[in-house]
Amino acid sequence: MTSANTALAAAVSGEDAAIYAYGVIGSHLTGPALALAVQSELDHRNLRDQVAETMPSPPAASVIYRMPFPVTSVATALAAAVTVEERSSALWRAAVVATTGNVRQAALNALVAGAIRTASFRRFAGDYPGTVPFPGLSS
Repeated sequence: MTSANTALAAAVSGEDAAIYAYGVIGSHLTGPALALAVQSELDHRNLRDQVAETMPSPPAASVIYRMPFPVTSVATALAAAVTVEERSSALWRAAVVATTGNVRQAALNALVAGAIRTASFRRFAGDYPGTVPFPGLSS
């Protein structure tokens, strides 16, 4: 497997983990934060499906995933969403480095989208500014 395929496989596996995590995260949120979590889960699902369709052998989803820490409140749900997005961004950053052409552009688009979601969840948690330099390197 080439480094590009390895990086994409890791990113797709990360998308599966993010999809799982948003099921846990969303159960603790309401209103606009819940709407963002639902949209984030959909974004991760669509991205996973789009990338997996281009791979000759996409990785299989795991049977179970571990949350980064217990999610028991709105505050921990928002913190978990930030962590999930940071981890996903790190995987997409690695894919940007390992790929070229249209695949690199798709990985970069995923990295940017993740940075926007991360900033949004940070703002819901009351963290200002919600942005960090060099998304994908902070996790």
